[in-house]
Amino acid sequence: MYLVTSEEMRRLDSKTIERFEPGLVLMERAGQGVFDSVSAHFEDPSGECVSIFLGRGNNAGDGLVAGRLLAEAGVKVVLLYMHEPDKFTPDAAKNYSRLDKIRADGGIEEVFLYLSDRAQKALSAINKSTVIIDALLGTGINSPVRDEYAEVIDQINISGIPVVSVDIPSGINGTSGEVMGRAVAADLTVTMGFPKTGMAFYPGKSYCGVVDIIDIGIPREVIEESGLKDRILDIDLVLGELPERDPAAHKFDCGSLLVIAGSRSYSGAAYLSAVSALRSGCGIVYLAAPESIRTVIQSLAPEIIFISLPETGFGSISLEAAESIPRDLRYDAAVIGPGLTNGKETSGFVTRFVSGCKKPLLIDADGLNAFLRGFSDLAAYSKEREIILTPHSGELQRLTGSAPPASPAERTEYLRTLVEGTGITLIHKGAPTLIAHNSLDIDVNIHGHPGLATAGSGDVLAGAVGGILAQGVSAGSAARVGVYLHSRAADLAAQETGERSMIAGDCCNALPLAMIELEEDYPSAAYGE
Repeated sequence: MYLVTSEEMRRLDSKTIERFEPGLVLMERAGQGVFDSVSAHFEDPSGECVSIFLGRGNNAGDGLVAGRLLAEAGVKVVLLYMHEPDKFTPDAAKNYSRLDKIRADGGIEEVFLYLSDRAQKALSAINKSTVIIDALLGTGINSPVRDEYAEVIDQINISGIPVVSVDIPSGINGTSGEVMGRAVAADLTVTMGFPKTGMAFYPGKSYCGVVDIIDIGIPREVIEESGLKDRILDIDLVLGELPERDPAAHKFDCGSLLVIAGSRSYSGAAYLSAVSALRSGCGIVYLAAPESIRTVIQSLAPEIIFISLPETGFGSISLEAAESIPRDLRYDAAVIGPGLTNGKETSGFVTRFVSGCKKPLLIDADGLNAFLRGFSDLAAYSKEREIILTPHSGELQRLTGSAPPASPAERTEYLRTLVEGTGITLIHKGAPTLIAHNSLDIDVNIHGHPGLATAGSGDVLAGAVGGILAQGVSAGSAARVGVYLHSRAADLAAQETGERSMIAGDCCNALPLAMIELEEDYPSAAYGE
């Protein structure tokens, strides 16, 4: 599923209307989608009173279609107009005219907010509503919400009544996710064609609630011609990328991973990354770490094979440790970085190991910090094997010398440019996490929550991605599957612990549940559910 900016969606609509379908047909499908979503999410809609707030653009036209269909289904409908009907766009005006028969039959109530006592009229309609539909502004907003709209949006938000937004919550910029002064806080957003970038990035994402995506009939030909590059990372994208397992397989057939991690101060990072790799289905995990943490690791996870490395006086891996990893060790991929610390000797060990490793490799945390402004060095190493990097914004700035842009569109383009021509797959950790790789598509993760802002969650991610990588898939596939499993595990763990109380170990322990969902194509993993 592609993720599109407001401008990209307008172009898709325009090309479809010019070559394939009248705009009125697309509007009818959009309104039908809103009707279907309201019917699906609210029991017995015929017993509801639905108030629909209407602007004057095509977003209002979608709302008018939904209002007509709801009224025909026996729902009590109140239409609230922010402007005179002659201000509607042409297609919206045609749907306004289609209400004549329902008007004659008394099937709808109409409230003209632009005449007088706007606040009182809106409040009166809200107070008798059981559902509110927001069809005020749509995706094209790029200036602050005007006073009269802000007043109505405030009343909607304080009502406590369930709100359904058409296409995007009014007041959210569809490209940047910015709140344009005021925005509707929706419980359900029914979006047309494709989810919008501003719905996947904060703060816009937090205003959308559950998201339903409506197929309005954009032809495949138009989509393919449009050169869309950004995609939603959801179960539909990762299905089929999880490596198959032969029923007669032994542990080495299921992948072997070398994890180089930990120090006396950060034994938990070594534990979490190694166990997460096992939980991702990796057949055997070697953990190369300072001898001083052996007892802790083996008491917590006897399934891990421990390789003792020489350490500094601070309890971190020393420079000569490069000679202590057995040359005949059989492993399919490696992870280096979690909890290493960044002392001079340890950083020297990291650069020595990375330059000599010929296996697919994931570099995380202090593994990245060993390459201060050394992205070009890593790009050169990636010509010999696939490399996955997992920086957050601070680490990425240290690695490249420049901060990633704040704007979603600029950030995705920045990452795309950064990896172009390299063998690097980049997992930019954040809210949301982004994946950039050789195809130059950007995958935008839609799962996860603020509970992931806890010590150790990055270690769980590194282990999960590394464990998948060791099972013989490409770096891009490993990144997608690992990021998906990690964030879904966090969602599932929070159902038991809550977001605020979740710790990284909870996320690690929930990886099997996320794996079950993925293997069984469990429907609740879909976007918006």
